[in-house]
Amino acid sequence: MIKSIPLKFMLKFLLLLSLLPFVSQAQNKPTPQTNTPLLISIVSDTVKGNYKAVFFEYDQLKRVTAITDMLYETKESPKGKSGSEKAIKHQYFKYHNNEQLPYLRRVETNDFDEKTGTVLGADVEDQIFLFKNGERIGDSIINYPFREVNAKLDLTHATKTVTFFKQTASKVERILDFSEKDSTTYVPPNIYSNSFVINQDHNIRYESAEHNTGGKFYPRANFTFTKFDRAINPLHQLNIAPLVSNEKITLSFETKGKEDNDRRSFDYGNIELNWHFLNQNNPMNYSIERGETETPLKDLIQLTYSYNQYHQPTYCKISIKKVMNKDKDHHYDDLARTFKKAFTFRYK
Repeated sequence: MIKSIPLKFMLKFLLLLSLLPFVSQAQNKPTPQTNTPLLISIVSDTVKGNYKAVFFEYDQLKRVTAITDMLYETKESPKGKSGSEKAIKHQYFKYHNNEQLPYLRRVETNDFDEKTGTVLGADVEDQIFLFKNGERIGDSIINYPFREVNAKLDLTHATKTVTFFKQTASKVERILDFSEKDSTTYVPPNIYSNSFVINQDHNIRYESAEHNTGGKFYPRANFTFTKFDRAINPLHQLNIAPLVSNEKITLSFETKGKEDNDRRSFDYGNIELNWHFLNQNNPMNYSIERGETETPLKDLIQLTYSYNQYHQPTYCKISIKKVMNKDKDHHYDDLARTFKKAFTFRYK
């Protein structure tokens, strides 16, 4: 009977219950999983000698120190085939001493010469994570002018923007406002926002991402997730996952083909494949519906996995259906085209 429990133990029990909601918050330090391998790469299948990959690097404390997006291409010339590799984007994470959560992330996105493929320089951004009472409330974003190869960062002309971030057990929201604040005349807004609705299994049910430029129509995308597996999402295991709960690993691919009726070239829109840090498990079915300024097609995506003995995915086959919007009620019945992709997950 509860009444037989001594008062001091009952108070401790009630205190523990009161703390449980805070344990689920993203700002708390993740529990390290020492016996489970860490993800080191996600690599796409090779098509005509080309493929993409994302690599993860760690320190001795098993903290993520870098994430690199790579593109590998094979080109043909009169001299034969030649391969090249491009580091599209680098992310570097900085830590205080032995803290598990980083205090800063630097993102360097490279720009390339279209003809030679050589690196011209990079857009550089620093993200400082902001906290209040132990909870993340936003970020301080510092954007630097374009940095040419081997040049130093131009600290004098850097710009700073503060983002809004809020997470509860059922929702995540982040707003990045680049709008001009000091202009004496009207300047259209320039606001990036994304939000997530989380289900009871700690997986994303719905995601919305948009870029508000003030017009009636502007770029936006809605993601609806309907099925997950019961295995481990390797991104959710990483120490950085609590700080990047609104982010995902995205691999996109161009999809241009021919229409059946007149054989003209038709742009089916990119294939966008995502794995989120927030999800406890791995998505098996989701859809993407975009705004009026983009493709009129909706993506229906189905994923199947193979797993290792730790219940982590090692191989993923993906079927993508591009379907046409038939009417104003958003009935997607006309199949435009299907695509297949595959990815390999490697661990250490």
